[in-house]
Amino acid sequence: MLNNKIDIRVYYEDTDAGGIVYYSNYLKFTERCRTELLRDLGISQSNLNEKFGIKFIVHSLSIKYMNPAFLDDLLTIETNINNLKKASLDFEQNVYKIKDNSKIDIISSKCKIVSIDNDNKIRPIPDFIIKELNNNI
Repeated sequence: MLNNKIDIRVYYEDTDAGGIVYYSNYLKFTERCRTELLRDLGISQSNLNEKFGIKFIVHSLSIKYMNPAFLDDLLTIETNINNLKKASLDFEQNVYKIKDNSKIDIISSKCKIVSIDNDNKIRPIPDFIIKELNNNI
């Protein structure tokens, strides 16, 4: 299974009036981790669009909120690719924090990404990306 982890500090701008991370910001955090996973494999999404006319977009998403995160927390975002198909990738992502040497789960999510062209038609993921992902799964 191909995976990646990044750490993100919670800033004031990430929180609501009560100092709790606003629910939609977890989508930003998980997006960053998916992007970094691809970047670590040498896959730049902007170059992919420029050279091949391909973009990755979110097809579907589910998220389960288990515990809140707060201002100044250090969160770990974990991303795993669970399934690779001709035109899609399935990711499982988790966000957690460590407090008093204990892991506290914040959210778990599943996200399906599809490959589209500049006319917004689903297109196969380029072969070199499939090969790179298969070499690392």
